[in-house]
Amino acid sequence: MSRSFLFFAVSLILAAGSSPGHLVRAQEDEGIQLYVPESLDVTLGKACIDALTAKIDCHSYVQTFTELRYRQSLQNVTLTDEICAADCSRSLRSWFNSVTTSCAGKTVNNGVPNKYGGYMWAGWNETCVKDPRTKQYCNDIMHNFTAVSDISEMPREELCHTCHVRRLALMQSSQYSTYNEFWKEQLEYVYAKCGGSGPTKIPEPLEKAQPVLAPYCVTGKYYTTGEGDTCESIANRTSVSAAALYMGNQVILPDCGQAEPGVRLCLPMTCQTYYLRPSDTCVGIEAALGLDFGSVRDYNSWLDALCTNLHTATDFYGKIICVSPQGGTFSGTVPAPMPTATPGTNDGYTHNAMAPPEGVPVAEGTTLNCGRWHQVVGEDTCSAICVQNGITTSLFHAVNPSLRPDASCTLSLNPGTALCVGPTYNWNITVPVTSTVLGIDIMSTTIVADDALTFSLP
Repeated sequence: MSRSFLFFAVSLILAAGSSPGHLVRAQEDEGIQLYVPESLDVTLGKACIDALTAKIDCHSYVQTFTELRYRQSLQNVTLTDEICAADCSRSLRSWFNSVTTSCAGKTVNNGVPNKYGGYMWAGWNETCVKDPRTKQYCNDIMHNFTAVSDISEMPREELCHTCHVRRLALMQSSQYSTYNEFWKEQLEYVYAKCGGSGPTKIPEPLEKAQPVLAPYCVTGKYYTTGEGDTCESIANRTSVSAAALYMGNQVILPDCGQAEPGVRLCLPMTCQTYYLRPSDTCVGIEAALGLDFGSVRDYNSWLDALCTNLHTATDFYGKIICVSPQGGTFSGTVPAPMPTATPGTNDGYTHNAMAPPEGVPVAEGTTLNCGRWHQVVGEDTCSAICVQNGITTSLFHAVNPSLRPDASCTLSLNPGTALCVGPTYNWNITVPVTSTVLGIDIMSTTIVADDALTFSLP
């Protein structure tokens, strides 16, 4: 048996497809269920879920049509007859229309809800189309067409056969078929050679393609390569590291030794550059430039821990390296923490208590078991106080219960009062005492309890 050019070419242009993201079940006596309720998002709503999970009364083979591809002859008339039952066509139409209506404006697995049912319906139509004269399945007729390598070589009676024309036109009419630029050219050629006319435009895609985002360039600065450019020459001209230039553009700059002209490269952040000499070492460069030990490796992240690849790596990247931070040295200011008389920790606590600022009233309820204090001023905010003093908001509120615990915390700040921003580890632990002494120098004491300054005496 011979085959037409359509079947000869089909293996080269199969459209990519996939089965539904949820379970596909098919039994000849139960029909096909594309989705099961428990695997669907409840936010779709009952009507949509009911429509998606409805059974489709078709032969189990029809479930293979969920894979988008060109439909060929099944070479089995009995099977094709079972597939092409009128009940299946009605059931597919009913499922498709129900899902389209009930799930309007919604998505399933980030796709159109009726997508796989649409593929099945289109596959059914393309499989079941018949020659109006002989009543044979068109796919079976075309399966016996002459094998050719190009459509222009097809015999005219086959090129212009009703089945050939109808099959191409049927594909063009559906968003759920493999009709693309290739098939468009086939249909246009058929109309041109055989007469007749009809639409040939490729239908709108079932799902809109996501816009391709432009590659991100942190500096927003670019360089277009010219004849003879290398990573090293570009780095020297633009005050960047040759390695950083390559690493940020390696997809379009595969060879640092010979850049292709006309390529638009994203420039990395600038730095103080240094041209590496054959005798250089990391330690030697640091000593010559007055840099701290390890600085060269810090500024050039591709270097290994011992700088053993300094020369081997730059043989590829280029000999221009950074001897200062990329983007420059930070020149801003960081708020200084409030002074404390006790050792600080990085968890918000302090080891020993200290007296609150002299003459400053302590906020109501604030613990006195505190080794770091903050005097509230007018421009303070709760978050700024916490960040400045390295205390978590939960601990800050716990030791200063007069403050509101919500977003209105800042409104409850009372300028001129002292807040605890470094409680001791035992700030809320009661210590047994034998007496309470007033007027003792607080700075000389180490044992405290609750919110009263009490001391155990010998």
